[in-house]
Amino acid sequence: MVPNIVMAIRARYEVKVNFNHLMESKFLKRKCKAHNSSCYYIPAGNVRATQGENVHLTMVCRNCGLREDIFLSKEEYNTQQRLIHKEIGNV
Repeated sequence: MVPNIVMAIRARYEVKVNFNHLMESKFLKRKCKAHNSSCYYIPAGNVRATQGENVHLTMVCRNCGLREDIFLSKEEYNTQQRLIHKEIGNV
């Protein structure tokens, strides 16, 4: 059964951008509980700055609702900033 939050995300999710390249390989090796393939992660929630010029993002699988926290360097975040903010606006 898919959680309600995932249903809401999927209903409003129109952009076909895959953010899996931002995830560590250990997260990508897990199987998605909804489709028995790798999870399809999208950014959700607030973007927060941390010490050492890093950025914290919460990523959620749009299929099964699994949440993971990731940290990006300042350079990685600046490269993806527009796409991340556009996606968070859709969620």
